[in-house]
Amino acid sequence: MTFRMENKNMDTQKNISTRTMSLDIIRGVALLGVLIVHAAGFSGANNYSIHSLDYYLSIINHLLFEFKFVAIFSFLFGVGSQMFFSNAQQRGLRSYQLFSRRLISLLPIGIISMIIAPQVTPILVMYSLLGFILVPFFKLKPRIILLITGILASSNMVLMIGTMVSINLLTNGTDSALIITVFMHFLYYILLIVSMFLLGLYVGKINLFQQLSQRMSIIKRVHKNSFFLSLPFVFGGVWTGYTNPEISQNIFFLGISDLASYPLLIFYLSSMLMLYNLNYLVYVYKPLSYVGRMSLTSYVGHLLLLKLLILLLGWTDGYTLVQSLVLDFIVFTILIIFSFSWIQKFQQGPLEKIWRFFTYGKYAPKAKQLQRGH
Repeated sequence: MTFRMENKNMDTQKNISTRTMSLDIIRGVALLGVLIVHAAGFSGANNYSIHSLDYYLSIINHLLFEFKFVAIFSFLFGVGSQMFFSNAQQRGLRSYQLFSRRLISLLPIGIISMIIAPQVTPILVMYSLLGFILVPFFKLKPRIILLITGILASSNMVLMIGTMVSINLLTNGTDSALIITVFMHFLYYILLIVSMFLLGLYVGKINLFQQLSQRMSIIKRVHKNSFFLSLPFVFGGVWTGYTNPEISQNIFFLGISDLASYPLLIFYLSSMLMLYNLNYLVYVYKPLSYVGRMSLTSYVGHLLLLKLLILLLGWTDGYTLVQSLVLDFIVFTILIIFSFSWIQKFQQGPLEKIWRFFTYGKYAPKAKQLQRGH
């Protein structure tokens, strides 16, 4: 009897370790993707010489990075919310009250990130406000949540396609078309975030990250399907970008790159889970897990580092997208070194610790007692 209990405890600890490590790796990769987008955005460049290296980098950035990694962060926020809520219930705490405090406590951190980089979409502020949408979903069954997620994602894509058609009828480039484009782009962004919140909540409820090995066949099938679903959007985006090189004004290109977000982010997520299952790649993804474990600190930190480096390098008047890759390398290397050094001494990052304190107050449990969820 004792032996069985010990085996059960060992299996539980192994599942927790698998879950936290895989989530940390995905957070690290997502942060790298967001860093690439932000570094390119800070460059201030919009018009590129046709078929120049910056032109191709801009197409890659729009099609493969923009929205996709913020959406992955949104997915992780949904997973983390379910983990947090479940842990609070298991500990006999007021789960709804604590979850609300958790969201409210995130707001000032989001405001700080806005002050550091006002030109960046205030994603933490949006998470703090939009996160309340999850409250009525905590009691729903996973199948219902998945159904609502599918309906919301499908409606969002249909809405974007309808917008592209209507703008074409209004004549691309007019003031009316521009206003509609900006509004619908923002609406699509909001619905993308919310739908990924719900998908993350669903994945958290079915305990996918605790059962990666058992569910690998399903993950591989999802990976294959999402890959083939992504191809038309990627090739379509490349073609529209080629036929109309002014991609910042190319409504069809921007619309296709938005639509590509759903299949591509699923492809990225399933790819990361499959790679994580290959143990011989541990030395590749281990550094990413350090950054991911301190994802909140790393997110705010990457904005601060970008601002400081641009100032120190004298690039305040702008720089090329090739130079933005240099910034990516420097910033992410600093984040890895800092995260690794910090984790050797502390259980959580500085901002994570502050966030936890204001969530729980003076009754905050020790970090080791928490099954981490951001």
